[in-house]
Amino acid sequence: MNVFLISLLGSIAGLSLLHTYVIYPWHMRRLAKLPQEWEPLEEFPYTIILMAAHNEEAMIQTKVQSIFRNHYPKSRLTVVVGTDACTDKTNELMLQLCQEYPGLRHRYFPIRIGKPKIINQLYKEYQNEVPKEAILVLTDVDAVLEDHTLAELVLPFSNPWVAGVQANILPSHENFCEFTKDPSPSGNVTAQEIRYMQGEMITKQGESTKGSVIGGYGALMAMRWKRFEPSPDGLLVDDFFWFARLLQKPRTKVVFAEKAIARMPLEGNKAIQFRRKRRLGKGNLQNLWIFKSLIFQRETAYFFVSHKVLRWLSPWLLMAFYVCCTALVTMYWKLHEDYGFVLNWLMFIILLPASIKMLSFPLLKLDVFKGRIRLLEHFISMNLALTLGAFDLFFKSSRHVWWDNRKGS
Repeated sequence: MNVFLISLLGSIAGLSLLHTYVIYPWHMRRLAKLPQEWEPLEEFPYTIILMAAHNEEAMIQTKVQSIFRNHYPKSRLTVVVGTDACTDKTNELMLQLCQEYPGLRHRYFPIRIGKPKIINQLYKEYQNEVPKEAILVLTDVDAVLEDHTLAELVLPFSNPWVAGVQANILPSHENFCEFTKDPSPSGNVTAQEIRYMQGEMITKQGESTKGSVIGGYGALMAMRWKRFEPSPDGLLVDDFFWFARLLQKPRTKVVFAEKAIARMPLEGNKAIQFRRKRRLGKGNLQNLWIFKSLIFQRETAYFFVSHKVLRWLSPWLLMAFYVCCTALVTMYWKLHEDYGFVLNWLMFIILLPASIKMLSFPLLKLDVFKGRIRLLEHFISMNLALTLGAFDLFFKSSRHVWWDNRKGS
C-alpha cells in the first residue's frame, strides 16, 4: 500500500473541499464589498417577462400584481404566462387578470410539459414580435418582486458587454419569522436553506465585481432577448444553462443586481429538499458535461471550478477524503497484521459515522451547538442526495418537468 499516494489523494480531496466551502466564499465576501456602478439608461428598454405556472392559484395573483406594481413604463412591458395543464383555478384567475392588466397575456398548454419547454415555446412564438434590443426576464411564480426591482434589473444593460443579470433573491418574510422562532427544529431545514441562499447571493455578488456570475437562479433573471438560447430537451437545471451559454461567447459578462430584489418562500421540509437536491444532482452533472469548456476559459475558469465543479463533485471528494484518512489511520494501528488492515479499515468506515452521531445527541441540547450540528447534518444529507442524483443520471429516467418546492412535485 503506497502511503504517499493515499496521502496525496486525501490532501487533494481535503484541500478542494476547503477551497470550495471556505476559501472561495471568503474571497467572494471580500469582493462583494466592492461597489458596482452602472451608467444610467437613456430610456427603459422594452421588456418581456416569460413565466410558467402549474397549479398556482395561491400565488399567481400576488405575482402578477407585484410585476405591474413596479415603477416601470407599462407601455414597454409585456408579461406572458404559460399555464402548464393546471387542474386548479389558475386558468380562471389568469383570465380575470388579463382583463385587469392589458400588458398581460395568457398561453394555455393542455398537456404538462414542464417549465423549460414552456419557456422555449413562448420564446419561439414571440420571437418575431419582440424587438431584438429587448430584455427578456425569466421568473418563477413564487418570487414576488419589490416595487423597483424591474428598473434595477435592467440597469446593468447600459453596459454593452453585459448579456445577463441575476436578481437578488431573498427568503420571504414568513421564512425569516419561522427562522427567528426556532433556528434549527428537527426535521425542518429552513434555517439551513436560508444560510445557503444568503451565501449564494453574496457569492454571486462577489463574482460579479471581478468576473461573471456563474449559474443563474431561475426565480428572477434577465438577459438580452437576442442572446437567449433554448435549453435542450431532457435538461433538468435550465437556469444554469441559460446563463452559462452566454458565458461561452467572447467578451460577455453576467452580473449581479443587488437592488433588484425578489422574495420567495423556502421549503423547510427535509424530505422534500432531499428529493429536490437529488434531482439537482442529476441536472448539475448534465451541465458539467455540456459546459466543460468553461474550465479552460481564462475569464471563467477560477469561478466555474471553485463555485460549481468542486461543489458538484463534493460527494466524491468527501468519500475520497474519508477513505484516505481511515486508511492512513488503520495502516499504523497496532493490529495491522495480515488482514488486520482491511478489517480495521472497514470497521472505521462503518462505525465512525455512528459514533459521531451518538456524540452529537448531548450537544443538541445546547443551543450554542444545535445550529452547527443541524447544519453539518444538512450538509451531509444534501451531498448524499447529490450522489443519488448521479446514480439517477446513469441508471434511472425521470420526468422532465420543473421542481415545485411548495407542492413537492
